[in-house]
Amino acid sequence: MATIQTARGPIDASELGFTISHEHVLTSQGQDWKHYPWMFDHEATRRVAVQSLLEAKAAGVNAFIDLTTPDLGRDIEFFKAVAIEAAYHIVCATGIWRDVPRSFAVRDIDASADIFVREIEVGIEDSGVKAGVIKVANDENELTPAHLNVLRAAARASNRTGCPISTHHWAVGEQGREQIRIFKEEGVQMDRVCIGHTADTTDLGYIEWLFNQGVYVSMDRYTPNARTVSWQQRNESVKELIKRGWASKMMLGHDGHATFPFKKVGEERAVKPDDSLVFVKNVAVPALLADGVSQDTIDTMMVDVPRRFLTGEA
Repeated sequence: MATIQTARGPIDASELGFTISHEHVLTSQGQDWKHYPWMFDHEATRRVAVQSLLEAKAAGVNAFIDLTTPDLGRDIEFFKAVAIEAAYHIVCATGIWRDVPRSFAVRDIDASADIFVREIEVGIEDSGVKAGVIKVANDENELTPAHLNVLRAAARASNRTGCPISTHHWAVGEQGREQIRIFKEEGVQMDRVCIGHTADTTDLGYIEWLFNQGVYVSMDRYTPNARTVSWQQRNESVKELIKRGWASKMMLGHDGHATFPFKKVGEERAVKPDDSLVFVKNVAVPALLADGVSQDTIDTMMVDVPRRFLTGEA
């Protein structure tokens, strides 16, 4: 069987197990965490991250796909350290999120692809951790020339390495159509693509259009207080899509965090995320089972689909 790259090194794909599709160990918009370290309690942040990973593992969540990029404050040494301490499988990402650095607007697209390829084939920074997925992101009004350059660079990196692409997209605006158009122009195999945050819409016609292009979808942002679409509505969409035969192209997740950066004592402190890595396993999946979804179907979405997406194997 193929191997999957994780923060602790490569694993046999059979070891992946129950996997949530779109998560983060830690994010820091603006990268304050790295640039202003005196502002943060790194030890408290590490303890909470490890606790969250251990709780996820105890709940039966074996692994997650971490989609934290440099512009989201990716700290690969932190990710590696907490993954080792918790003995947890974390698939790390190359790519760029919504806050595209200026260099990606002016750099040649192939040169940007070279950066992603280096992080896939050699490793991220000097950590020895190889990226197992390429992250890209577009939201409302975020298809600028710089964003388009990132999409094309990600596509070319995927073509060169076989590494899959996972997207953040504005589902209500059906932005997946444009992402897929660009990936097709670049010749990307559609089964190497997952369109993320798709459960933010209840338009099943649009979601089926995505499936019919050959991509996977991440039905995520499952939280107790989900954004515009409640977790119950997300489950209703998932159930109907299962009835229509799409379980083999869906995976579920939260867009959750193991921790947030803890500020130093005396300043405002971040709180531990509430069930953000176990809500699918502890709430959404039991509700699906209670509504008649079979355990085999759950295993397809939560075990088989992530493995196939990450490896490209059938």
